[in-house]
Amino acid sequence: MVARRTRFDVVRVVGPQAGSYLEGQLSQNVETLDVGDCRWSLLLQPQGHMVALFRVVRTGPEAFSFIADPGAGSSIAARLERFKLGTQAEIESSTCEAISVRSAEPTDLPAGPVAHDGELAYVPLLWPELPGVDVFGAAVERVAPEGDPDLIEALRIGAGLPVFGVDYDDRTVPASLGVVDISVDFTKGCYTGQELVARMDSRGNNAPRKLRVLSAVGAAPAVGAEGFVDGGGDPVAELTSVASISNGWVALASVKRAALEVAEFHVGGTVAVVQP
Repeated sequence: MVARRTRFDVVRVVGPQAGSYLEGQLSQNVETLDVGDCRWSLLLQPQGHMVALFRVVRTGPEAFSFIADPGAGSSIAARLERFKLGTQAEIESSTCEAISVRSAEPTDLPAGPVAHDGELAYVPLLWPELPGVDVFGAAVERVAPEGDPDLIEALRIGAGLPVFGVDYDDRTVPASLGVVDISVDFTKGCYTGQELVARMDSRGNNAPRKLRVLSAVGAAPAVGAEGFVDGGGDPVAELTSVASISNGWVALASVKRAALEVAEFHVGGTVAVVQP
């Protein structure tokens, strides 16, 4: 198990019309959330491009909190305020300290209520193949940092979890990130940006670029390094996140559609393998 101190942007939406308003804005069904439930969701621009990916927690009957990457909170709050009009809901964004805990075994993770007395407490990561929990508020004092804190970043990259402003921006479409399956409810009603998500899903999420996890032996390259097929021609991949590991490095790369079936890329003087 590894744990480190970190910070998240937390956006709170509170009010008698908070649930109904968010139902028309988020890709996830929030009105079916019970108090204390948590799900991944997207907030999109009207044309369907990304604003942010985050977890949404129902902290009370009329209260929701979004756990987002640092820097994403202001973008989320501004986007929600833009369409709020006369809705009876208050929106505020803040930065909160937390302890991020990751483990190979879910049973090793600290456990407790997702929210307590309306405040975040033990929020599950809910990410495929990466057991984790983020601990907030008073519960932070019950969890001590341990292990190599840099390992959390390597685990994040290896699991393919994209970060706001690093692995995606406001030009990115959701299908590029591999997050649609866990963050979109295709049975709910309409929400802003839905048309592009539905259209791309019906076409097999055929995005112009997609994130892939690469790994290699040797010294880690810099973010922005390019990948080539057979070491020549035009670049077909660009590294967006990179972390050193014991015998080399692991990275997230934005790969062009024409190269999505390629098994390895040449990055600098190294051959990087695409992880399944």
